[in-house]
Amino acid sequence: MEKLEESKQTGTFTVSPGRDVYGELTLKGPKTSLYLQDKMFFDTHAIPDLCVKGVLHDLTKVSLIQCITTSGPGSASRGKESYNFANLFPHYVVHGDHHITPVEKTIAEVHFVVDDATTLFYDFDAFGSLIDARPFIDQIAHANALDRKITTGSDPQILYFTGKREIFAADTVLGRVSASHHPTHNLGGPGGVRLENTIFVTLAFKEAVTFDDAIFHTSTLLRYLEILVGRPQNLLKLDLRIEANDERPVILQVYWSIPPKREPTHEEQKPHPADILLDAVKQPEVFSRVLASWLNRQQTWHDARLRFSNSFAKQQYYDLDRLIGSANMFDILPNSAVPPDVQLSPELNDAKEACRNIFKALQRSPERDSVLGALGRVGKSNLKQIIRHRAQPVIDAVGKKFQELFMVTDEAVNCRNHYIHGSEPCFNYSDNFNTVIFFTETLEFVFAVSDLIEAGWDVNAWSELSTTMSHPFARYRINYAMHLQELKALLP
Repeated sequence: MEKLEESKQTGTFTVSPGRDVYGELTLKGPKTSLYLQDKMFFDTHAIPDLCVKGVLHDLTKVSLIQCITTSGPGSASRGKESYNFANLFPHYVVHGDHHITPVEKTIAEVHFVVDDATTLFYDFDAFGSLIDARPFIDQIAHANALDRKITTGSDPQILYFTGKREIFAADTVLGRVSASHHPTHNLGGPGGVRLENTIFVTLAFKEAVTFDDAIFHTSTLLRYLEILVGRPQNLLKLDLRIEANDERPVILQVYWSIPPKREPTHEEQKPHPADILLDAVKQPEVFSRVLASWLNRQQTWHDARLRFSNSFAKQQYYDLDRLIGSANMFDILPNSAVPPDVQLSPELNDAKEACRNIFKALQRSPERDSVLGALGRVGKSNLKQIIRHRAQPVIDAVGKKFQELFMVTDEAVNCRNHYIHGSEPCFNYSDNFNTVIFFTETLEFVFAVSDLIEAGWDVNAWSELSTTMSHPFARYRINYAMHLQELKALLP
């Protein structure tokens, strides 16, 4: 996407079957636009599937997906001549030798690059250089069998790539997920030799999917990688492989107008390879197994995980909305992730139903609906119980490092209830906002870590590792005891 940024090209674009108009496509992030112009009237409010296909003047085929009309259609004139125009904002612009539509199941693979890839997949020994290249330089210099003499000297240098491209591969419910090296090099010469690498993450679907599904599943993988590395990722490149009748693979490049990225104002320190939660290089089988297990329940966990991701993305920025959101994400967990309902006694259940009938017969009002809502929750787990249930796997595995975790999660809910329901505060939260931050970090830690534990992550082994504290969870672990004592000093 970086190569396409700030580019501007012209071509013809189809706004309806058989209706092609002149257009100018500008790729500029959120200001990306397609300006259309024609002497005859055209309508952009009924574009099929919100997708505009075009052919640029260099013959590149582009498919503009999720197009929104931002201005027009309108008209203008100069003297006796007039023209019609409109501006569109496309969320995605797909470049290549083929057109696609968002409704066709043609996407076979997705390939993407994130900015922390070399830290997340820290394959240090894949590339290197020889300390003493003298014993090998003659053989290598003449290996291409050139028809000219190559003279070697006393200070040769040899750079190498081991040739092992695949870092890990996992068969998942979505398809085969892998990460691999894609080195590029030049042929050398007096200007020197270049050997650079890009690490791609690939999702090869079990069967072809639509464009929208491909983007959805890519976003899911991004959110998982962000947990492992400790911060949101900037998406640097996104390619698709589509199914086509051509013998050669058909690769299309996607320009995402508003791609996932880290907000500079919420920037976290650069992650260190030692702090990545799972090592795909040294333990590829473990990495693959946990990823596959985590993805298995993505469909039922999607809403809650998305809420976590939005909160986690704020990084070092903490406010009350983040605290409230971090608590509320536990409320939208699927039933399989929360404690079972309490079995009410016959007497209590009869009383509950009797009260329901009394209040249902009353005229609708906020007070009547509030009581009915409360009656509906009788026998179901409350927020404190749900969070305790999610914290239990953490306590079972590493409880000694997180003593009195239940007390902390209960107080976090008390704090949230104060700002939601106006309940009496346990202490002055405004004057002790560092403790409110501790509550937020606790809720995010419990949510994500319990999820990973149930996917097979060895949190106990992680808790014993040394750390540079570049990951939020590592800092939380190291500072937990201190924050716990600060909290206890504030409580009655």
